[in-house]
Amino acid sequence: MAAQAPRTRALGGTARATVAVTLTAALALGLGACGNAADRPDNGSAAAPGIGSAPVSTDDSGDGVATEQAPVYWVGSGDQAGYLFREFRTPESKDVADPVARAALMVTSAKPSDPDYRSLWSAVSTVGSSVSPDGTVTVDLPAAAFATPLPEQDARMALQQMVYTVSAAVVTAGLLDSSTAKEVRILVDGRTGYRAFGSVDLTDPLPRDPAVAAPVWLIDPQTAADPASPLTIFARVLPTVHNVRWEITTGDRRVKGDTVKAATPGTDPAAGAEVRTTVDLDPGTYTVRVSGTDDHGTTLVDDHEIVVADGK
Repeated sequence: MAAQAPRTRALGGTARATVAVTLTAALALGLGACGNAADRPDNGSAAAPGIGSAPVSTDDSGDGVATEQAPVYWVGSGDQAGYLFREFRTPESKDVADPVARAALMVTSAKPSDPDYRSLWSAVSTVGSSVSPDGTVTVDLPAAAFATPLPEQDARMALQQMVYTVSAAVVTAGLLDSSTAKEVRILVDGRTGYRAFGSVDLTDPLPRDPAVAAPVWLIDPQTAADPASPLTIFARVLPTVHNVRWEITTGDRRVKGDTVKAATPGTDPAAGAEVRTTVDLDPGTYTVRVSGTDDHGTTLVDDHEIVVADGK
């Protein structure tokens, strides 16, 4: 028997009705100020070609073109289990027009491309959503999304994973402008007050927690990308990270690399330093890595495996 396509449910109440807009038709607006790092990739990015600029902060705006790719946030692993990382993904279902519901469904059912990332949710096939002009994004999930009990710390990370993803979706889809403060209200089977994952009460709307944004984040290239040479490396590193380096390896061999300078004068200290460089590479499989240490001496790494195409 064929699997049913994911479905959405429009929510009632005072919130504006769900806007049925496909991501392919709604990305002409600027960047959204809904997080510590841009929710749209760079011009020419292998992550999502042709989308507008991605400065180190989302307080800036850039022009862009339509794309079906959308930002999805994942939880890190190991020493970085307390941080969120983003991938740009093409939605797996073409049957869900509402970009907020589509983003929420991807959090529960999609799999990250990078094996270092993970999701803490259980898959569901229906999501309801609405967006209020005051910046409240409402997501109505079935109880099955919370099927796996989690300790409080993991439960809060899972909720932030959803909050970051759907608050990015409303901006990239043009449903709210970048200056509107955003909170996410999570309902479960239409009701408030559910105890999420058996650990956290869902009574009040949730804002993004800036403390969970990855301090070392390789934005581009993404895992499994197949860019041509020259390759552009684009990363963001927060001021709390020291001894920062980028490097490219193939197998056990280091191909290229360099240290990263501190943020330039005038850079927003909350945004940190931008790492951007271009390198020539022969065709082949490589690992691109950005790393540093925090104030406790813990090594923080974000690395992606890519295949450089033969441009000839």
